[in-house]
Amino acid sequence: MSSTIVSITIYFFAANLVAGGIYIFGQKKVGLLRMEYPFIYMPWLAFMFLLPSFSTIPGVAENDLALKYFLLMVQGFSCGIFGGMVLLPRFWIKADTTAQKLKVTFISSLVVTVLYLFSRWLLLQAFYYLLV
Repeated sequence: MSSTIVSITIYFFAANLVAGGIYIFGQKKVGLLRMEYPFIYMPWLAFMFLLPSFSTIPGVAENDLALKYFLLMVQGFSCGIFGGMVLLPRFWIKADTTAQKLKVTFISSLVVTVLYLFSRWLLLQAFYYLLV
């Protein structure tokens, strides 16, 4: 099984677990739309963009496949948690129309994606200095 499929599977599990709970409890309170649910996959796109940079770390690139799969599973799960959190700002920011709701969700997905990329960049720098 390829590492991409493993990371996708774990991401889908974590993101749908978190976002599903938020969606179920927030449906009546803030009126979450079904159109907002695909926005939880934006951090996964950033994760796929960041995926090749894990193989550039010398200690990881020389190591066996077990470490690579472990890193991909952990990163996929953490990315899924970040992705599920995309729907949370709708509880704090009031939006009345469908356009406003989609705008809030889109902006929150961008912010969460940038936060995820920044945290993974710090993690990659830490791995680089620990393994080199």
